[in-house]
Amino acid sequence: ALSFLNDHSNCTILAGGTDVALRINKKHEKIPVILDISGIDEIKQIQLLQNQSLWIGAGVNLETVRQICIDGFPALHSMLSWFGSKQIRNKATLGGNLGSASPIGDTIPVLMAYSAVVVLQNQITTRRVPARGFITGYRKTVLNPGELISAVEIPVPPKQLIVKAYKVSKRKQLDISTVSAAFRLHVDNGTVKEFLAFFGGMAATTNLARNASKFMTEKKWTIENMEQAAELLEIDFKPISDARSEAQTRLNIAKNLFIKFFNETGLAT
Repeated sequence: ALSFLNDHSNCTILAGGTDVALRINKKHEKIPVILDISGIDEIKQIQLLQNQSLWIGAGVNLETVRQICIDGFPALHSMLSWFGSKQIRNKATLGGNLGSASPIGDTIPVLMAYSAVVVLQNQITTRRVPARGFITGYRKTVLNPGELISAVEIPVPPKQLIVKAYKVSKRKQLDISTVSAAFRLHVDNGTVKEFLAFFGGMAATTNLARNASKFMTEKKWTIENMEQAAELLEIDFKPISDARSEAQTRLNIAKNLFIKFFNETGLAT
């Protein structure tokens, strides 16, 4: 596959087909060269590496990912439970969802929150890129010509870390996100030691809410502080209006998810 990709750098890579197929039956595109990697066993491996990280091959389907994450990575399990339908999850792959670089991709906010690493491979070497730096722009990634996503490695989170993910859409299932979010939180004796909020559907790429996240760090974990942090989303994001939502509605949803996350951590005093 890597040899073929090296010779046909402009080919379309097919890992499950749930996204690429829409280009054909909805947009009536003609795709001249396709590299189908769905039969490659080497990218379907799952390993727990020394109990420190979970290695998931890029070709593992999302239903399998959902099932194996239920205990160690509940936020990813939760997000995937609302991803498409079971039939779609059995075809769609983790690498395919990442590689599409969609601004509303469901897995990328959660992988960012878990500090996941994307493993990239060409004919000669392998390199590792943090999930937070993998997508560089609208439908653009750091992938170089001749490279494939071979796996995703997710560190096992420490017990004190709280990670939660949310998806807001017009339908509960079988729908594209209006706004998706993932939060990473560590609170020690009522003080926030780490707070990161990642949002999809708010910009051309999934992004960290930088000002809101910075504001909460070293603050007391209170609803008043979270409400102030939520207002900083007006600075962090300038969403667009489209068929799924008005821009202001997206901002309101994102702000409400801050409060929802606070209420669901069980740490409120």
